[in-house]
Order: sequence, then C-alpha cells, then structure tokens
Amino acid sequence: MSNDTGAIARQRHYTSLRNADREVLRAAWSIGYGDPGFTTQFGIPPEPSTRHTATSIGKIVADVRRLQRGACLACSWEGPDRRRRDAAIEDAHDHTHPGWRDLPIFDRARSGKASKLWWAHVRASYPNDWFDVGGPLRLYVEPPFDRHQAGAAPGGGFVLHTARRKRQTSSSTQLSLEEGGPAE
Repeated sequence: MSNDTGAIARQRHYTSLRNADREVLRAAWSIGYGDPGFTTQFGIPPEPSTRHTATSIGKIVADVRRLQRGACLACSWEGPDRRRRDAAIEDAHDHTHPGWRDLPIFDRARSGKASKLWWAHVRASYPNDWFDVGGPLRLYVEPPFDRHQAGAAPGGGFVLHTARRKRQTSSSTQLSLEEGGPAE
C-alpha cells in the first residue's frame, strides 16, 4: 500500500493494482466515479492539475461502509474521512476555493431569454473570474436530487446543490374573548 497522499498519488497507486483481487481494490483509495481525475484501475492515471481542483477519493472499509475524503488534483491535500461524498466535496472546495460558502445560492436557470438574464445576474454576484478558475456554482435543489455535480458549472467546476430550507409554520396562539366578561 502506498503512503503517498493526494488524489493523484492515490489514483496512481490504484491503477497499479491491475491484477489485484477485489478486496484489495475495494480497500485502496481512488478518485470517485465521475469526479475530476477519475479512471478505472485499468486506466491511465491523471496528471496533476495546474490549479487547485476539487475532487473526492473513496474506499470501502466494510461491505456496507464507504469512506470519502475531499482531495485536490494539484497538491497532496486530503480532507478528513466522511461518510458522504458531498461533504467530502465541500471540504475540497474549502481548500480549492475558500469563501465559496459565503456566495449566494440561486434557483435553477430558466429557459429562453430569462436564461441570459439569469446568467448575467449569477456572474455579477460571484467574484470576477470565479468560473474561469473552476469555481463552484451554488444552486437550490429539491431532495432527493441533491448530489453535487462535477463539471456542471461554467468553467468546468462543480454545481454544489443545497436543499432549500422548509419554511417553519407560525406557531402563535390566538386568544379569544370570553363572553360575559367581568362584572362592572
């Protein structure tokens, strides 16, 4: 097992396990399916990115338990162990794009002419060149469709989905006047 850290090192080790048995493959850290830098164990390992790029790595530690970590394709940074991929992706964005949590969250774009206005509003609300450096786009989504999407933002970054908070119902008590109030 390799002691090197970082998504590139982990994926290089994973692709070196071409004839390993299933349990060895499951226990090896590798880049998540569909995330930036993903290849199968038979693929060519990715090259380091020229800029900090968020991805996730994962491994199976028990038949039903998978651990995930956020990772970077440009350096050896890895986040803490997480049970959910989306939490790991968010950790990776804390590393690659600090401040992303403070950006506004938008509803999905509409089609037609409204789409151009929507994109202009989004670009004006995010920092200059944010999307040019692979910055994420934050969108509201209705569960269960809330998995973060790699490559779906302008510039190839992630779309980070956020479930809209449910409105809390008002819990005020209405007082009623009793008939035949106090005698005078």
